[in-house]
Amino acid sequence: MTEAADPGVLEISRRAIEQLEAERDRLEAILLRLPWLLAELDPDKLTNGVVEAAREITGARFGLFLPAGSERATVSFVGLTRDDFAVPPAVGRAPVLAGALLTGQSLRIDDVAVWAPGEEAARSYGVLADGRLVRSWLAAPVIGRDGAILGVVYLGHHRAHAFEARHERLVGGLCSHLGGALEHCNLFAERTRVAIALSASLLPPLLPTIPGLDTAARYRPSGADTGRPGSLVGGDFYDLFEMGEGHFGLILGDVSGVGPEAAALTGVARYTVRAVAAPEEAPCAVLTRLNEALLRLGSERFLTAAYATLEPKVDGAIPVVLCSGGHPPGLVLRDDESVEVLDGANGTLLGVFPTVELSDQSVTLRPGDALVFVTDGVLEARDDDGNQFGVERLEALLATCAGRSAAGIARRIERSVLDHRGERADDDIAIVVLRASV
Repeated sequence: MTEAADPGVLEISRRAIEQLEAERDRLEAILLRLPWLLAELDPDKLTNGVVEAAREITGARFGLFLPAGSERATVSFVGLTRDDFAVPPAVGRAPVLAGALLTGQSLRIDDVAVWAPGEEAARSYGVLADGRLVRSWLAAPVIGRDGAILGVVYLGHHRAHAFEARHERLVGGLCSHLGGALEHCNLFAERTRVAIALSASLLPPLLPTIPGLDTAARYRPSGADTGRPGSLVGGDFYDLFEMGEGHFGLILGDVSGVGPEAAALTGVARYTVRAVAAPEEAPCAVLTRLNEALLRLGSERFLTAAYATLEPKVDGAIPVVLCSGGHPPGLVLRDDESVEVLDGANGTLLGVFPTVELSDQSVTLRPGDALVFVTDGVLEARDDDGNQFGVERLEALLATCAGRSAAGIARRIERSVLDHRGERADDDIAIVVLRASV
C-alpha cells in the first residue's frame, strides 16, 4: 500500500517548481531582449538596459554601472532612485566594492554587517530610506577586448545572502557582452564626432556678403530631430563664392549615399567647381569639367548638381545663368507672388557617363525676386500616406512668401517639409535662397 505524500513536502515541491519556471521565463525573456539591448548606441541607455537585465535575473533590489575613471560616487540607479536611499552607496569609494574596479575580478558580499568593523562602515555601502542596510552586493567587471576595465556593474539588496554563485556567473556573462557593446558604442560615438566635423567642414560656415543680394541657406541632415542615428555624413552640399570682377558662383549638389565616400565626392565636387569656375565660363562648361573630374576619381557614386553664375548690377537687377546636372530645377519667386520653375536647363546627372547633355538657362532677378534651389530631400519628403512634398507644393508655398527675407523663405520651406514628413527623416535637406534687395 502506497503511503500518501506529505502535504507539506508537496507544497515545498510545488513552490520550487514554480520558482524554477518563473526563473526560466525571466531568462527566456532576457535572452530575447539581449540582441536589442546590445544594439543600443547610447552608452547610458546601453548600460542601464544591461543593468536592468542583470537585476531581473538576480532579483536584486537595485543596480548601477560605474564607469572606469569616473569621479562620481554613483551613476544613475536602476530599480530605485537616489530618493529611495537615506544614505546612497558610494561604490567607487567603499572598501571591497572598489576592488572590482582595481582587480577586474567579480566579487560577492553575502552580508556587509558580518565583517564591517562598525555601523558607520556598513553605512558606506548604502542605507535604504526605511533604515535597512544594503547587506548583499554582487559586482561584475566589464572588460574590453584588450583586457581594459571599462567599468563595473553593481547589484545590491537589503537581504543578506541575496545572491548565489549562479547569479555571479549569469551576470558575468552579461557583462562580457556589455564590454564588446560598449566598445562598439564608443567607436560609433567617435566616428560620429569625426563625421560631424567632416560634414561641417564641407559646408561654408557663412555665406559671403554680396551687394544687392540677400542670401540664406538651410541644411539639415537626416535623423537630426528623431533621436536616432541618421546619416553620419550627408551627401548634400552647397557653396556660394566670388569669382572676381563682380561675378559670383553658386553650386548646390546631392551625392548618392552617405558616409566617408560620399564626403570625399562632396569635397571633390565643391573644390573642383571653385577651381574651374571663372566669369567667362558658362555653367554647362563648369559642370562638364566637374563630370570629368568625377570620372577620373573612379568612384561608383554619382551626384546631381545645379550651378549658377550671378552678376549684380547697379540698377538692382541680377542676371543669372544656371545649369542643372540631373538636379531638381530652381524656382524664381517674383515680388508679385508669381512663381517660375526653371526647368529649361535640365541635364544629365554627373559622374556616370563620359558625355553629358547640359544646357544653360538665363533669368533676371528684379528687386524683391528670389531664386530658390533645393535638394531632393525637400521634394521627395513623404507624409504618412506616402505623398511626396513635390514641386507643386513648393510652388504653392513660395507664392505665399513674397516680401519675406531670404532667411525667412528658407526657414518656411524647411518648416513646411518637416511638418509634411513628420518623424520620417530618410534624406538630408539643403535649401539655398538668393533674393534681390528691394
